[in-house]
Amino acid sequence: MKLGFIGCGVISVAHLEGLAHLKKLNKQTFELTAVCDLRLERAEAFASEVEKQLGKRPEVFTDYRVMLDQQGLDAVSILLDHDLHHLVAEDCFAAGVHVQMQKPLAISPSFGRKMSADAKKYGKILTLSEPSVLGASNVAMVRAVKEGLIGSVYMMIDYAAVTLERKFFAGTAWRHMKGRAGAGWINDHGVHRTHFFTEVNGPIKEVFAYTDIFEKQLSDGINTITPTGEDTSVTVFRFENGGLGHWMCSTAAHGEKMGGVWIYGSNGCLRPGQHAVMGDGQVIPMSELIERYAQNVVDDPFAHSYVELAEAITEQRRPISSAERGLEALSVVFAALESATTGQPVRVEEIIHGEKHVYEDTVLEEMNAGRP
Repeated sequence: MKLGFIGCGVISVAHLEGLAHLKKLNKQTFELTAVCDLRLERAEAFASEVEKQLGKRPEVFTDYRVMLDQQGLDAVSILLDHDLHHLVAEDCFAAGVHVQMQKPLAISPSFGRKMSADAKKYGKILTLSEPSVLGASNVAMVRAVKEGLIGSVYMMIDYAAVTLERKFFAGTAWRHMKGRAGAGWINDHGVHRTHFFTEVNGPIKEVFAYTDIFEKQLSDGINTITPTGEDTSVTVFRFENGGLGHWMCSTAAHGEKMGGVWIYGSNGCLRPGQHAVMGDGQVIPMSELIERYAQNVVDDPFAHSYVELAEAITEQRRPISSAERGLEALSVVFAALESATTGQPVRVEEIIHGEKHVYEDTVLEEMNAGRP
């Protein structure tokens, strides 16, 4: 099937490497025939890298609508700023093209709902490239928990504090502006975590959070911004099955960063990406978990995302990283933001269905104010 990339920024490299990984495994699912970026020089440079890794140079475009009209694509991978996801996706669906969306699904839950509705309206597939639940390691961890390796999940703990030293995350100022990114670090990074939380242990029922913007100015040495997205959040939540969670995100740490995820169950603990430690002290390394639970799953998460997209198109197989699950993950993030705004616990279902949206309204207000 013929594939196009819309956006040739930093994340496009990981997607290309995923396709190259599938080629090495002789599991080609798509041929990357076209790439598009507003900056011609970046698109040209990326096309050269595609030729180097995949053996054939794709056509280059600076207008994705022209690409859609001329290339006869089966699918596209949209690799753009969060506020553009819903607009570009609808154009792709209308052109008869299936879509894989780079996480998060949308800038906010209301647009996530719109995208799912648009996919159904045009009869097209919408999947999400969410590396936190794809690839052999992540699939093995999820299956291990679901099959009872560590017993009933009592508690999840996730700490993610990074040391930006008042610079831009990933070198991009827009990620700190909620009118472009939906929120701060809690969304850009946090949606990875919420997707993993719910994949491992089922739906999150209720959330309570505090958030703040501690760093009032950020700069890359050339440009200085006043961020509107939260740089720190501290959240507690309860799963529908009774398990509890404590989740902290921050880009305002200084001196020493901190990170790690612990999943505690009635029979042991799972450290994602590392190992499981059982109640009797037995340590099961990740390699053994993969062998036991995900032997036939491709190891690279981005490669896996294209396997999922191809199978969804050709076999109507429901993907692990579906748009519906992506909306759920995004809604957990916005439940935390809603709670921090209103000072009250928030049920995730209230965000999924649009019943509460005080925080989201501020995102849309800033987004619309920034449009011409």
